[in-house]
Amino acid sequence: MRGRSLATLGWLVAAIVIALGSAGIAGGLDHPPSSGARPELTYGADRLVAPILDGSTADLRALSDQVDVLAGEGRQALSALVSGDTPGLQAAIGAGEAQVGAIATAARALRTRLAALPPIDAAAAARFGPSTLDRYATLIAALPAVDTLGDEWTRLAAGSVPAVELTTYLSAHDRIAGQAVQLGAAGKYAAAIQTLAKATAELAAARIVRDELASLIDTSTLDAWIDRNATYDAAVGDLWAAVLASPARVTAAARAAAAREEAAKAQLPRNTSALVVILNDIAQGGLNQAVIAIEDARGRLLDALAAAAAQASPGASPALD
Repeated sequence: MRGRSLATLGWLVAAIVIALGSAGIAGGLDHPPSSGARPELTYGADRLVAPILDGSTADLRALSDQVDVLAGEGRQALSALVSGDTPGLQAAIGAGEAQVGAIATAARALRTRLAALPPIDAAAAARFGPSTLDRYATLIAALPAVDTLGDEWTRLAAGSVPAVELTTYLSAHDRIAGQAVQLGAAGKYAAAIQTLAKATAELAAARIVRDELASLIDTSTLDAWIDRNATYDAAVGDLWAAVLASPARVTAAARAAAAREEAAKAQLPRNTSALVVILNDIAQGGLNQAVIAIEDARGRLLDALAAAAAQASPGASPALD
């Protein structure tokens, strides 16, 4: 009886051990892995393309730097336009055009490097790890950010042309009209009238530019600027003509002309603040949008760089050596 009890106890102990062991095995089999990746299966392919992806990330960083420079030129162009700095505007436009070429070169370098990779797409998921697939997708998705930058800069440059022309014409008018007034003050009325005609021609050219801008911006401030200067030019020219017609005495025509000249002078802009408003309106008419588009591309590239850096972080590739 005692032998049978010991045997029964032995079998009970064995059954408990087997049950516990089976439960452990089952638990291990049922426990889901942390991810579905099998890095040991994709390690070779991941290591093969890693240097190319690293180089592509460096190319993306260089491309981002180039776009950053272009964004700076865009901001400089806009600032120069609003402040009436024509030489500064022209310098920024020229530098931006050269930068657009550098961006195109950098984008081609990145595309060429990525093209050297074996096919990395949805069908390649079994051959490459998730980190490799994500890095490649990030790099490919970043490229379209720069595709339209050439067009945006062309739009910015084209929008600056009327601003430069307008500033040139209005500045020339003020300079030439000032020379005419000096001649008139010296009693050289005939020469003053001839010089004033040249100033009037500059205003006429400014009106042509105004007509080009009318469909893009509110030209009311520009219209007032041109009209007031034109009114004064006509009034002072009539005064000089009246004095020439009667140099020996003051006629009623001369008195009326003098009154019109005084009234027109009172309406002239006292400073260039209105011109700053005009140029700012032109900037709002399209140049701002171009600068915003460039800044948007810059932001997209920076986001892609941050993502690529995170995807290439230590531990992304298996260390099985």
